[in-house]
Amino acid sequence: MPEGYYDVEISNLALIEACWGAAVADQVIDHVQMRLHHAGLRVAQDDARGRFRIVCNMRRPGFVDHQHLADLPYRLSAEPISIERATNERAAALHAVISWQCDNLPRYRSPRDIQVDHQERWFAIYKSDMQIVAYLFRCMKEGRLAPHWQSVRDYRDPGQVLYHETLLRFSEPNEALSPGVVFLALERTGLASTFDWLMVSHVIGELEAHPGVTLGVNISAHSAHLHGWWGSVIEDLRARPGLAQRLVVEITETEPLTHVADAVIFARRLRDCGVTLALDDFGTGYLSIRHLMELMPAFVKTDGSFVKRAICPIDPCYALPHIVGLVHALGGTVIVEGVETAGMADLAYVSGAIWQQGYFHGEPGLIRSGITRPLPRLPDYDQRQTPAQWRH
Repeated sequence: MPEGYYDVEISNLALIEACWGAAVADQVIDHVQMRLHHAGLRVAQDDARGRFRIVCNMRRPGFVDHQHLADLPYRLSAEPISIERATNERAAALHAVISWQCDNLPRYRSPRDIQVDHQERWFAIYKSDMQIVAYLFRCMKEGRLAPHWQSVRDYRDPGQVLYHETLLRFSEPNEALSPGVVFLALERTGLASTFDWLMVSHVIGELEAHPGVTLGVNISAHSAHLHGWWGSVIEDLRARPGLAQRLVVEITETEPLTHVADAVIFARRLRDCGVTLALDDFGTGYLSIRHLMELMPAFVKTDGSFVKRAICPIDPCYALPHIVGLVHALGGTVIVEGVETAGMADLAYVSGAIWQQGYFHGEPGLIRSGITRPLPRLPDYDQRQTPAQWRH
């Protein structure tokens, strides 16, 4: 790639065209090109459909730099693109998954890959997932998502809090969408890393606002690398070791960890900054004992199903003590999730787990009413709001 040239691509364009047709795909291309221009970038459309070449000279002052461009794809991916007029469906929208050449991430999956996973249902599943994600980001933009904290507590002394995990809840009490459904949709549409970027930014802001609090933030396995937006975050954390030491990054295992070598480097860099690493929902997903040994997390959170199945009167499963023993043998600290009753808490403790999380130890909630910051609103890029260093 020539110096000063960057290729930006709509990674899910083939999926968009397969689901909504060529006209909607063309609309998405026009939208992305317009937004790149609004960000003050000189853009030339590449021969490949849905790919753009951004022209900039990194040696000249006033031109966009590497880190600004690294963040931009995630900002653009978070913007809903209305397709209501094209589909005649009220509030219909979708998101373009934007990637750029320097990310060097695994290619986004093609319609054929999705079809293999879900057979004849793939078409309906992808369209449904995209509408769920569009609704999520719209709620975020309108301030209708409420971050809550749930504590990890010591069984022996519940007043001792290891840290608070940041969980996301819709503001409306009657909202039918569960977090599990939303996060699966984010993974399947390729937008999990964009959402993680927003959540990590929010949690760092919370740590600034609450100097005495340690907070955890959950990220997808797809975000466990140093490409893209993590560069500026790592730089910020390195400059503020006191804040970094109060941040726990939890890697979830709902999707396969396809870039293990990058994840190992990522984990090492976080530890060097003082950040604590955790593996979430261990034992039920894709992360293996090999990943546990290579990533060397300080905390390993067992999936709540283990403690529930252990107290089940019909065909109980007693795997929890073995998982706890394995993690201890590898030098980690176990946190048992899903502890909802006193009996579950007792069982987790006799299995060797001191630290526990669940409704028995406290429901997710706002620690101080009116103080917890809202999620960051998505910026609108036009020439009046574009930072001077982004303009030519």
